[in-house]
Amino acid sequence: MAMILDAFMSKFSDLLADFVKEKVIMQLGVKDELHTLGRRMRRIQCLLNDAEKKKFDDSSTELWLSELKDVMYDAEDIIDLCRIEGTQLLADQNPESRTSSVRCDFSSAFSCFTSVPLRHEIGNRIKDINERLKQIYEDRERFKLEKSMISKTPQITLVDSRQTSSMNDPFVVGREVEVAANSLVDRLLGEKVDEKCRLFAVTGMGGIGKTTLAQRIINHPKIKNFFNLDPVWVCVSQTYSEIELLKLVIRKAKGSCVDSNTKSELQTVLSDSIASGQSLFLVLDDVWRADVWVELFRVPLYNSKGSVRILITTRDENVAKEMQAAYTHPVTHLSEESSWDMLRRRLFSEEEEELANGLKELGLKLVNKCKGLPLAIKVTAGVLLRKPRTKQAWTNFLNDNAWSISKLPEELRGALYLSFEDLPSHLKQCFLYFSLYPEDARLDPFEFAQFWVAEGFITKQQDSLTKDLAEEYFNELINRNLLLPKESWGECKMHDLVRSLAIFLSKEEASFGDSSVRNSTAAVKLRRLSVAKHKAAVEKLDSVADHGALRTLLAARSDLLLDDERLRRLSHLRVLDISWTQIQVLPDSIGNLMHLRYLNLNYTNITTIPESIGQLTNLQCLYISNCENLGQLPCGITQLHNLRLLDIDETPVISIPKGIKKLEHLKYLRGFVVANNESSSSKLEELNCLKQIRMLTIENLNRLQSETIVLRKLPNLSNLLLKFSVDKTIPCEEQELVVSEEQQLAVEELFDKIIPPESLEKFAIDGFFGRRFPNWMVSSSIEICVPNLTELIFVGITSCTQLPSLAQLPELRQLYIECATKVKKIGPEFFGSDVNSTRIAFPKLEHLQISDFPELEEWSFGTEVEQNTSPRLKLLPCLQELNIHDCPLLKQLPKGLEYSPMKRLSIFDASSLKSVDNLPAEIEELTLYGCDNLEKVCCPPTLKTLFVQECKALAYVEKLDSLQKLSFTDLSMDSLPEWLLKLLRQRGLQNDSNDDFLLYLRCSKEVLQGCLKGGIYWDLIQHIPHVSVYGGRYHLRYSKQPYVYETNL
Repeated sequence: MAMILDAFMSKFSDLLADFVKEKVIMQLGVKDELHTLGRRMRRIQCLLNDAEKKKFDDSSTELWLSELKDVMYDAEDIIDLCRIEGTQLLADQNPESRTSSVRCDFSSAFSCFTSVPLRHEIGNRIKDINERLKQIYEDRERFKLEKSMISKTPQITLVDSRQTSSMNDPFVVGREVEVAANSLVDRLLGEKVDEKCRLFAVTGMGGIGKTTLAQRIINHPKIKNFFNLDPVWVCVSQTYSEIELLKLVIRKAKGSCVDSNTKSELQTVLSDSIASGQSLFLVLDDVWRADVWVELFRVPLYNSKGSVRILITTRDENVAKEMQAAYTHPVTHLSEESSWDMLRRRLFSEEEEELANGLKELGLKLVNKCKGLPLAIKVTAGVLLRKPRTKQAWTNFLNDNAWSISKLPEELRGALYLSFEDLPSHLKQCFLYFSLYPEDARLDPFEFAQFWVAEGFITKQQDSLTKDLAEEYFNELINRNLLLPKESWGECKMHDLVRSLAIFLSKEEASFGDSSVRNSTAAVKLRRLSVAKHKAAVEKLDSVADHGALRTLLAARSDLLLDDERLRRLSHLRVLDISWTQIQVLPDSIGNLMHLRYLNLNYTNITTIPESIGQLTNLQCLYISNCENLGQLPCGITQLHNLRLLDIDETPVISIPKGIKKLEHLKYLRGFVVANNESSSSKLEELNCLKQIRMLTIENLNRLQSETIVLRKLPNLSNLLLKFSVDKTIPCEEQELVVSEEQQLAVEELFDKIIPPESLEKFAIDGFFGRRFPNWMVSSSIEICVPNLTELIFVGITSCTQLPSLAQLPELRQLYIECATKVKKIGPEFFGSDVNSTRIAFPKLEHLQISDFPELEEWSFGTEVEQNTSPRLKLLPCLQELNIHDCPLLKQLPKGLEYSPMKRLSIFDASSLKSVDNLPAEIEELTLYGCDNLEKVCCPPTLKTLFVQECKALAYVEKLDSLQKLSFTDLSMDSLPEWLLKLLRQRGLQNDSNDDFLLYLRCSKEVLQGCLKGGIYWDLIQHIPHVSVYGGRYHLRYSKQPYVYETNL
């Protein structure tokens, strides 16, 4: 993307001011030249504001800016070289600073740096940069550039979420959208219901709200109740892979395409995935060509045995015609009043009506500039949120020249470009980086934080390599409506028009896999290239005129194979991602990439990493996880003193080279392997030197290496995973099928010495095979040891017979215990031995899962709780969800559970359980699966959803008055159980037009026949609003309103 000169020069000036004070500059003898460089930069920086305004109307000014960018890139490179050269000179003068006994010999690599000629060359290069800057400054008179004050980078200020949330707010999209959504839903469900496959279209220009309307429809309650398969949403976009698109729809339709890879095979699988009696709603968003329907989806969906409704969104009405849409809804511009209403609701609360009315006249002028486009109104609101709510501020914004820039593509003019111009300069750089990602890509804040740091967009003072700063940047862009609200896992997406803006503004310096990579002029060099997922990556890379100018190369999942010669030409790379490629040999010339900060080799076939990697002294992020053929790390990895992140998870290395303690800046370390018999390997106690570590996973834990306590004094550690495995050097009993007592004692002693710090927030323990938990965990002081713990996971606790006391952890919110194979009882000890009537048990716990306890027979909270003799003892006051899975011997739920505020309870495979009663008064969802001997369920009146599957003995279920959904599965019964018939009778007596009760049955063919017209259950079924019944390959779909009756029996 294009360099944002103001941000770059501000950052560079600060860097330079600090750098000239360092000892390395004295060694190089370039202090005076660097002072000159700083002065000339500051003079030129005063001209930038005027030059940026003139560049769209004056091509010569744009050329002046391009030349300046080239100089600044070269200046940053030479400063990098100065730091490396100077640091090496200092190290040569102080050989004692190199203390590692396993240090690899890099003298040959750095021999050029210690030579006088190269230092002379560095000086000459800085002089050359100064001369170029001098010429650029003198050209200001020819371009009539005027000076202005250098603006300081503003701090990001987060705003009230009420003002910025749009995804679920029904008011921000205008009344027109709600009316249109309801109308389209009625058409989708009410017209020609007997037709198996019908397609509907939503058309309109970019940014007008097509996707918003489609989202309203797919989330509509009537859609969710009508279709018995989960609705499927697919973003098609301009470029798509037919194979990947078919696989995506198949997976979302719960089909399986493991052995199918051709278009024909996958079309058959898709057709078979929608079985008789099933119904699917499919949304194809952002369709550009009719081929996706005509050539890809039409035949398999028409040939399926189920019922399918398709909704497409497209900018081109002709596409809808070619697809032969049954109905096309054109999305029109919002009216002036609706536009103002949308803007007003984003900027003012209901209590601020008088203030809003005072600005309405100006507001109407602003929304008229937005031409009724919701996206333009959203981004306009995002800009206004940062301005004073005064007439003067709004008038100034209305008169901003950015509204009238004519050299932009028409769809990017006005509000969209102005929203970019209003960004702080440092945030502009970060925003433009998104242009390297494809349409509809998921944007991960943590990943972009690493890119932004590597590129220098985030300064050294801000560099934490945590999600925090990136989250702040992402939130600011969301608040300004330049990113869509976050989805699952905290990722975001970008509207395609906003992405088009990023691509246009960065087109001179960045390219996303464009086969005609523009870089034909020497004035502007390509700096960033993405060939991710491309099949002709080598050709695209070779088409770049100047490889040496590239700073970012993203080639994940491409066919790119970097050989030694090609890698040598990429000498200025800062970001290199070749993950998921077929590369087997990492060239030795990787060590020449002295500017490299980010290297991703995940999921590659590499067998070795060359020792030359130790020369990458600027490297901050190194990903080598899931490299199945890599068995050993080079010792040079311990020379990467600037490394912040090292990920070797799921890569079968046998050890970590000795000297990991030297990587003092490490914040994330995944896959640290404990090697007990390797003298050249890093030991556990070396981790104590990593004072900045935040996330750590340790593998192959089984026995003590020393008496040193580890981890306790790591003040920043917040996320820890410990993976235990049996030490094969200690004999096992019965041919290694049973862990020996000696092995158990060894691992217990080890765990006693691993004491996490107070800063820990997330803790996972996997495969611990000791018979007791560590002393620090079973004592009453665990809440003192880890007071900030919010998530705790136990997996594979195979030898302990008793759980530790965890109930007094003050911040614990999630607790998962899986595969505790020897625990027979969960008792009051779970709360601690000194529990008294004034304490709160699990004060903040929200999610609790007890899973795979094959010997668990009893679960008790203790007498005080069961008899409620101490009302001041609070039990699980924040619990929202409880999962009890695979506990075949558990006879009853713990008494006292009813005092919790739990909303969801699921019980799987508890075959000894006979009754489920005394449930919390606030529970809304109950799932019962495989409880063979369960006879009775007493539900509270708040229950809304009940799932019952394979509970053959169940005979009594009461208090289902508020139930909204019932799913019942039993394939062996020849009649419906009496409790279910009683519920249907009660529902039949209700005559509520708003009742949306849904009944879902999977049963035998005989029961299905009884549900058909004329069957023994029809009198009950016909009064239920929505019914789906499946009996083998036969089905019944019934809806009372709109009326649907469909069966194949």
